[in-house]
Amino acid sequence: MKVEDIRNVGIVGHGGVGKTILAEAMLYSAGITNRMGSIEDGNTISDFHNQEIQRQISITTAMLHLNWRDHKINMIDTPGYLDFVGEVYGTMHVVDTGLLVIDASHGIEVGTEICWKYGKEHNLSKIIVANKCDKDDINWDRLIDDFREYFGPDVVMVQFPYNSGPNFNKIIDLLRGKMLVYATDGSGKVSEEDIPADAMEAYKAARLTFMESIIEHDEELMTKYLSDEPVSESELKKALSYACKHNQIYPVVCCAAKKNVGVSRILDLIVNYGASASDLPDMSGKDENGQTMTRKCDAGEPMASLIFKTVSEPHVGELSFVKVYSGTLKVGMDVFNPTTRATERISGLFLINGKDRKDTPQIECGDMGAIIKLKNSHTNNTLSAPNAPIELDPIQFPEPVIRAALHTLNKGDEDRVATGLNSLHQEDPTFHYHFDPELRQTIVSGQGELQLDVIVTRLKNRFNVDTELIEPRIPYRETITKTADFRKKYKKQTGGRGQYADVHLEIKPLERGSGFEFIDNIVGGVIPGKYIPAIEKGIRNTMEEGYLTDSKIIDISARVYDGSYHNVDSSDLAFQIAGAQAFKECMEKAGPIILEPIYKLEIRVPDEYMGTVMGDISSRRGKVQGMDTDGKMQVIRAEVPLAELYKYSSSLRSMTQGRGVHHREFGHYEPVPRDVQKKLVETHQQMAEAEA
Repeated sequence: MKVEDIRNVGIVGHGGVGKTILAEAMLYSAGITNRMGSIEDGNTISDFHNQEIQRQISITTAMLHLNWRDHKINMIDTPGYLDFVGEVYGTMHVVDTGLLVIDASHGIEVGTEICWKYGKEHNLSKIIVANKCDKDDINWDRLIDDFREYFGPDVVMVQFPYNSGPNFNKIIDLLRGKMLVYATDGSGKVSEEDIPADAMEAYKAARLTFMESIIEHDEELMTKYLSDEPVSESELKKALSYACKHNQIYPVVCCAAKKNVGVSRILDLIVNYGASASDLPDMSGKDENGQTMTRKCDAGEPMASLIFKTVSEPHVGELSFVKVYSGTLKVGMDVFNPTTRATERISGLFLINGKDRKDTPQIECGDMGAIIKLKNSHTNNTLSAPNAPIELDPIQFPEPVIRAALHTLNKGDEDRVATGLNSLHQEDPTFHYHFDPELRQTIVSGQGELQLDVIVTRLKNRFNVDTELIEPRIPYRETITKTADFRKKYKKQTGGRGQYADVHLEIKPLERGSGFEFIDNIVGGVIPGKYIPAIEKGIRNTMEEGYLTDSKIIDISARVYDGSYHNVDSSDLAFQIAGAQAFKECMEKAGPIILEPIYKLEIRVPDEYMGTVMGDISSRRGKVQGMDTDGKMQVIRAEVPLAELYKYSSSLRSMTQGRGVHHREFGHYEPVPRDVQKKLVETHQQMAEAEA
């Protein structure tokens, strides 16, 4: 296939809008399968993992392909649930056209907005698919108005349903000027009829809007139109093709994928008006010196490809989904990974349809496929020709919005858990993990509670380790509120050489974020300079151990200004102990308090849920910092204690019927309320007594 004849399409949208069934109908229409699968029966091509079948949702990216009218269409079916939004980010980075699927009865949802926003950032051509037109409650005119209000005036209707509702099988097609009548048996067979009289007025109005929308993007056609010269159908289609491929116009089509109504026409539109890799700007990257460079999508260029997804399949091993941006990727070729500085031998290449794989000797420029068993290359790595290295611009994955602690149920499984977590992170870069030595917990984080539950299940099924998610400890800090001093004389005599150190110490609070300041004000040699570092070490060690709840002590100035020593009995150890004890005594008198981490939240919710969400923020001891309006969405900025944010993403979705999303980042530390501090100290004391 020439690059001009390849279409890479990402099927994206909110959860439950019918993306997987649309892909299923496309494969059936193209003759790849002899029957359509269903979500309920668990036999679709793209949702083939056990957890996808059990939960009846897409969890991971599935690569599919078909041939249609002498073109190859690669399709990537993506999950719609926000827990797996990283799959969408990876997909939209590498596809050339976004097929934005929308439930015609629900309209624009939060997943729609996220996909649209990310598609705009990548300047993708986009086709809007209004699916499920066989539902009762379809208001097509209002739906189109909503599209134009949110997506802008460049939304262009190229079809509209003639008989939306349970009997939907007829579509008025503005390009063909005909009514498309689909068989009701799910075969996808279609015939053309003249526009019915009762639809002619609507057709003429829609056709005029359609023509003018296209013409205003073509200067030559605009001149002809304003001069009352006729614009031919071929000129109109050529202008539409250019405008669609170059992200100037967003055509809207309608279908009922489950009944295979309208699907074949969508394939026609993808072939005729969807972009190929050659229609897009040259791919950008970095050379070996870190300088920006570009690579043209051309078979004659040196090979460059990007791994956009890594999956582990039973009995196969690791598969790397790859898009070839330039040159040709061939079996037996040696390729260079600029990220890991490793050279890889390509031992096998596949074309993928769900879990089915077909060997191929090469993957052409602009095409997609999978590589088997790479040793040192993973998601977001570039594979390039060794003599012309380039590191392509990587996928920018979203930051985590939820965290939990992973508890291993059986001792001795820690190494296998670590191996499993690393492998799962390679497959899904939106999943993060690290061991926090302060909290003494393995902290896992990601996009939602469901994503982390899936991780636990995969650890069990693939690595045979039992784990559970528990609430993570909070990295509290301690500090003081006033100045205090204390003189500590440490003496120990047990026969022979003893221990002696005398330290006079003053501590005072510093501004938040200042850290620790140690001041040596010793004069006259009352404490020899060689012992001063030992005093500081004793203080620092005590600050790490904490005073009230074993939390680190911060933002304190410690000044040693007097003391004494013994020529024989003084030592580093003695002054370290004296410094630590003097510091503890000072802490008791300095008004110690507990500080908690405060996180900045940016929450996007529809208008109707704003009051509920703001009330919930207040109940979590949060403070609203401001609000902005973005279309029909409200953006709330707030600061909330981390202790109140466990499973917040799930709570937010519950409050907003799945339409609320949030982003969080660490802000600062501030004192906990007195009643909270009292409870924290009491809990700590109880735990200490229990451990004793």
